[in-house]
Amino acid sequence: MQQMLREWLKIRNMHFFFPYLIGTICGILLVIILIQRAIKCKKEGTPFINFKGYHFFRENYDKVKLWGSVILFVLYIICLPILHFAWASVIFIFLFNVLFEMKPGKLFEAKSVLISAVIALAGSWGVWYLFFKVFNITLP
Repeated sequence: MQQMLREWLKIRNMHFFFPYLIGTICGILLVIILIQRAIKCKKEGTPFINFKGYHFFRENYDKVKLWGSVILFVLYIICLPILHFAWASVIFIFLFNVLFEMKPGKLFEAKSVLISAVIALAGSWGVWYLFFKVFNITLP
């Protein structure tokens, strides 16, 4: 077992480690959520799956932020192989920050744009430096 684990954790297989770890954590959290839902439904006497009167989105949800995020995420995935991790992340973290800092009636504030730029540069290059230089893991 220990030999198998050592073989699996070799450098050439390290890129498989985090997806399995994240997938396992998400699976455990899903089971916890389903158990909590089952307990709540049993206490209230309601069915486990009930679509009557169910709305996927809340009323008056922010359509610009939701669909803007979806579009930016798709564009990020498309641009990732072209611009590579660091530059694509800088651009799209900046755009996400600007999107979520937008207030009704005002398009942009200089202070929030400046803060978004600093977060985008520091965050993206910090993550790149940590993984590429410290952990010696190449990012896409």
